[in-house]
Amino acid sequence: QLLRHHAELSAIQEHEFKDWGYEEAFKLAVGVGECAGVMIDLVATLFLEAEEKLDSAFTSFEEQLYADSIYHSYNTFIHGAKALLLSKQISSNSQYGIITEFEKHFVEAGFKSLVLKINQHEPTKEFAEVYYNEAKEFLKKVKQKREQQLLEQEDTELA
Repeated sequence: QLLRHHAELSAIQEHEFKDWGYEEAFKLAVGVGECAGVMIDLVATLFLEAEEKLDSAFTSFEEQLYADSIYHSYNTFIHGAKALLLSKQISSNSQYGIITEFEKHFVEAGFKSLVLKINQHEPTKEFAEVYYNEAKEFLKKVKQKREQQLLEQEDTELA
């Protein structure tokens, strides 16, 4: 807020449209890099990462790397939960914190025990398959919840 007035282009004079040491006029353009001010949707990025983890879980399962598949499924839960938490400006810096906060703000009891089943089972084919399917269903549900949030936000902005 303190710097907002510097973004007002109408206050800039013609001679100020030159970079130091250059004669040609500065042009406003979209770019990439630290000076471009590009904004990313962190929630969408976390959902993309969750989808990548789920794909890795499937690939590992197909390659009979069951421990790897289980690990990637676990990370699908973590990334999906973190994305939805961040959509509500709730942050946590640990995986256990993400699990706890997600259960507290989004679901009734049971999420923690679902995700932490990883600690109670050997990395068998059967468990890897069940855990993968639970992670897949979870990701589907949190993405639906995010779509619902965005629609509600859009409706609020239009009203």
